[in-house]
Amino acid sequence: MLKEHLKSINLDEASEVVFCADGGSGIWPRTEKLISELGITNAKQVLDYTHAKQNMSAVQKLISDALKLSEKESTKLSKQIRELLWAGNIDGIADLVKEKLVGKRKAPKAALKKLSEYFGNHAKFQYQTFSENGLPTGSGTIESAIRRVINLRIKGTGLFWKKEHAENMILLRSLVLTGKLKQTCQKALGVVRIMFDNDRLEDLPLAA
Repeated sequence: MLKEHLKSINLDEASEVVFCADGGSGIWPRTEKLISELGITNAKQVLDYTHAKQNMSAVQKLISDALKLSEKESTKLSKQIRELLWAGNIDGIADLVKEKLVGKRKAPKAALKKLSEYFGNHAKFQYQTFSENGLPTGSGTIESAIRRVINLRIKGTGLFWKKEHAENMILLRSLVLTGKLKQTCQKALGVVRIMFDNDRLEDLPLAA
């Protein structure tokens, strides 16, 4: 549904297309597939800064525990790592891990593995650049939309949905909440008129 929507809004005219979400493992492979299938050359991917900080805290904890840092030292280290994260300098954090944990055995491997797995695509973490260019650094608006569009309508005591019915309802509610229902219905009616004028029944799903 998202793919069909993006195909219908003249993506070539957009200066940028931004995909912003948390670090859920099922989100980004599908996002990258969508970008590839649509041939979006100006796409930006932003992984929510709060989630990034939460996951980076695991790296900071590994260093703090391995070195048995005091609370004050640990706080100083945390600030240093967050400054590097905000700048999108994941390689700088990796260098810091190697520097701090030189001579240690397990902690460096665990910390570098976390950096490689969660923070592998450095382009998603360029928060300073995103902020300077007026792009989002967090997915709060998206999570709020999920609450309004999905949770308040689809979820509830005694509510059960088939996948296709839930997706249709989500689309309708999105159109209503964004004030685009009338425009979409007018567009669908236009497709139906053309369909009947040209006897093209295969266009019916598009109108629906």
